[in-house]
Amino acid sequence: MNARCSSVLLAAAVCLGLAGTVRAEDPAELLQPGVEAPTFSLPTLTGQREALSVYCGKQLSKPYANSIHHIVILSFWATYCKPCQKEMPELSAFMKKHAGDSIKLYCVSIDKEGASIVAPFVKEKKYDTEVLLDPYKAVARKYGVKTLPSLFVIGGDGVVRYSTSGFEENTNLVARLDEIVASIRSGKVVSQKGGEGKGASVAVKDDNPEVPEAKAVATSITAKEKWNAVARKETGEPVERIAAEMGVTVNEVNGWYGELKKAAIGMWGGAAK
Repeated sequence: MNARCSSVLLAAAVCLGLAGTVRAEDPAELLQPGVEAPTFSLPTLTGQREALSVYCGKQLSKPYANSIHHIVILSFWATYCKPCQKEMPELSAFMKKHAGDSIKLYCVSIDKEGASIVAPFVKEKKYDTEVLLDPYKAVARKYGVKTLPSLFVIGGDGVVRYSTSGFEENTNLVARLDEIVASIRSGKVVSQKGGEGKGASVAVKDDNPEVPEAKAVATSITAKEKWNAVARKETGEPVERIAAEMGVTVNEVNGWYGELKKAAIGMWGGAAK
C-alpha cells in the first residue's frame, strides 16, 4: 500500500473518530467556550461527507486537501424553526463578506426526515449556506443543543470559543461575528454580551426516525457498504436500523466497526514510528 493510500485511510479513520479518540459524554447544557469541540463526520444534501477535523483541530485530518486551520461556525437548525429562518440570511451575508477567508460555516439540520425534507426547503428558501444532516441528533447532543438555533464558533485549534442559543432580532449578527472572529484571531477571550442567549428560539423536537423491519438476509456485503454502515453508526444512526436495511445482524455491523477501529489504530501506530 502506498503512502498516499495509507494517508487517505488514516484520515478517514480519524474523521470517524476511530483512531483511539476519547468521546465526550453528551453535555447537560449548551457546550461552553474553552471545551474542545466534539469532532464529527456528517453527510451533505448530496450524500458527500464533511468532517470538522478537515478544517480545525490540533492536527488536520486531510492536510493534502486542506492545510489551513479555519475558524469554523456551526449553526444547528431545523425546517420547523422560525427563528432559524431569520438567522440563515445573516449567516449567508457574513460568509459572502468573508469569501476567500479561512472561515468555514456549517448549518447542521436536525430534521429527522433528512434530505427528503431539507433539500426542497433549502431550495425554496434559496439558502446558499452549506447544510449538513444530523437526523439522529448525535452531533447536536454532543454539543448540548436543546433549543434552536444554537450557534458555535470554533477556533482553528478545535476549541469552542463562543456559543449561544436563540436569535436576537435587535443584534446585527454579521457585526457580532466579525467581533468574535477578530477576538479569536488576536488571542483574546470572546466576551459575552448582555442579552445573548435570550433571543427567540424553539425547543428541539424529541423524535427519531423509526427503525424499519428487517429485509431478506443479504448474501454478500461489499467493502464499500461496510464502510458506509460504519460511518452511519458513527454519526448516531441506530445500529438496529442499519442492520435491518442491510439484511444483516446487529453483531455483524458492530463487528465491522471493531475491525475498522482495530485497523485504524494499527495504521496510527505504524505512522507514529
